[in-house]
Parts: sequence; structure tokens; C-alpha cells
Amino acid sequence: MRGLKMLLVIVALLALCAGSATSTSISLKLSGPGAINDSTIKVGEKVSFDVYVLNDTVFTGFTMGFKVTSPDIKKIVHVPDSAGGLTEAGDLKAYNGWDDQSVWDLNGVIATECSWDGVLPDTVGFGGLCVKMQYPPHKIEKKLSMDLMFSGPGTIVVDSTFYPPGGKWLFAAPARIGPMVQPDWAGPYKFTVVK
Repeated sequence: MRGLKMLLVIVALLALCAGSATSTSISLKLSGPGAINDSTIKVGEKVSFDVYVLNDTVFTGFTMGFKVTSPDIKKIVHVPDSAGGLTEAGDLKAYNGWDDQSVWDLNGVIATECSWDGVLPDTVGFGGLCVKMQYPPHKIEKKLSMDLMFSGPGTIVVDSTFYPPGGKWLFAAPARIGPMVQPDWAGPYKFTVVK
């Protein structure tokens, strides 16, 4: 519930930004023992869906959400990690300045598990807001990951999505630089799960 309230605050504050255009791009890659190659996943092995961000300007807030769907797989496993992460289960993680409050200094990156229970479709939202800091430009780097495992073969699709309670894909720049923008997304991504 705390994450949901914070995400509402972030969305409301992002709506207050105005100015000229800026850009960023988001892509997805596989890693972990379950990643056979860029598009193939092994049944029964942990795989991380890694979110990469390329940023060419200064931002002060963001929201983005992902949906995991399948035409033939009904259930998946969210792999817990006791080492921690953005959620109690530890299956959602942040990296490279998104894993603490060094960039998103208003409580760090918040994850909202809208329907993140392993029964597909699964939806999760992320958001962050800068109060004293700013999110500076950088080359492409891993910022988030989702650790999952599949018990049977089939097709998995990961795509951008609107997620409750009003979260859309937005990156907000300070008013002097630019408005909120929707980042470029290279998805949807389709993966084959094999035995």
C-alpha cells in the first residue's frame, strides 16, 4: 500500500512539469542461468529480465510499467531473493544508482506490484522522484531486473503497459529543460521457453 501511495504522489508531481522535448530509451535483455540466448529461456532455471536505460538529458522523475503475458503459459514463479530488492520477496531489483536513494532521493525507486502473483498476466510498475538530486544523462546501463522462472515450455511476452492507479510511461525533466516525455521502447519482447 505504501508503494501505491508513493507512486500516486510521483505521478501527480510528474504532471506538474512543462517545457521542451527531451528523450530517453528503454530496452530489455535476458541474463542468468536460464538465459540460453537473447530470445530463449530454459525451463526450471532462474532468468532475469533486465531493463536497460539510455538517457540523454536531465530528469527529475519517472514512472514505467511492464506486463508479462503468454498465450500458453498460465503460471510463473517469482524467484525470491533474501539478499533484498525493491520488494519484500526480492524478485525485483535496481542497479547503478537506482538501488539506493543517490538519484531518486524521495524514498528511492518504488515498485508497485499491481498483479505480481505468478498467475499471468503479471503487471508491475516502477517510479522515482528527485527532490534534491537529478537523474543525469548516461550511456546505456542496467537499471532494473525481474527474476522469474518457468515450469513449462511456451512463449512469454514482456511489454510496456499502463498500470494502476494511473501509471503510464513518463520521464519528467525540470521545467527549465523540458516536459515529461514518453521514452522510446524497443518492445514488445517475445521469448521462447524450452525444456
